[in-house]
Amino acid sequence: MRVLLAILLTGSMLLVGCNLAGIQPSTSGGLRIITEIYPPYNFVDRNNNVTGQSTEIIQAILEMTDTQTNIEVMPLSEGLDLAENGPKVVIYSLNRTPQRENLFKWVGPIGNYEQEFYARKGSTIQVNKLEDAKKVSKIGVYKGDAGAQFLASQGFTNLDESLTDTEALKKLMDGTVQLWLGNKEGLAITAAQAGVNPRDLVILPTVVIRADLYIAFSKDISDSMIKSWQKALDALKSERDIDDKTVYEKIMAKYSDPDYINSLLPK
Repeated sequence: MRVLLAILLTGSMLLVGCNLAGIQPSTSGGLRIITEIYPPYNFVDRNNNVTGQSTEIIQAILEMTDTQTNIEVMPLSEGLDLAENGPKVVIYSLNRTPQRENLFKWVGPIGNYEQEFYARKGSTIQVNKLEDAKKVSKIGVYKGDAGAQFLASQGFTNLDESLTDTEALKKLMDGTVQLWLGNKEGLAITAAQAGVNPRDLVILPTVVIRADLYIAFSKDISDSMIKSWQKALDALKSERDIDDKTVYEKIMAKYSDPDYINSLLPK
């Protein structure tokens, strides 16, 4: 796990197979699926498998649409460039921002997330409104992330970009940056990957981003495929089993369970 994360931090690509039940990974007519390390939605577990809340949804859609392919894990900025230019690239989990709207075709939503500012325990920094954060020397952000793009659009000139949230969190702890723009839902996993005790962090009250997450497709992908994936996602959300639960609800519940999350982390 540590070796794989080190590879990701240097910007190299990690190729991880989707081990779907009854389906052997193979090519899919050129379709390329990309994601990033962004827990709990997409990350690499202790067994070096790509996993996460969004990943399980993608795997279910692949099975329902009889698509056989692999998932490539790489820094978000690289994945966005590939998805914008194609050919036949799918990337998840993305905030569907106005800046991105016309760059891709979309399916979703597949989840939601919040980003807030974090400081080290004992910090005297106060951020009661967004403008207050402009006063700090440096804010650690994840390069290419919608939160970083939003802050830049609001005139923030004190952003320090990292290729992963793990790297950005490490910078917070060593004092390189004074705030980190982090994802609340993925804090436990990101902290574990960075070797940080979450108790050594304090969350500040200003919510920077609260949004849905989507699957984005390069614009050369056919509308029929977009419709097929959206139909499969809608079925995952609406079709109930004998327990009166949908597949989507079960996946959401699984990744809301701290014990399950801990079972995925490095020992």
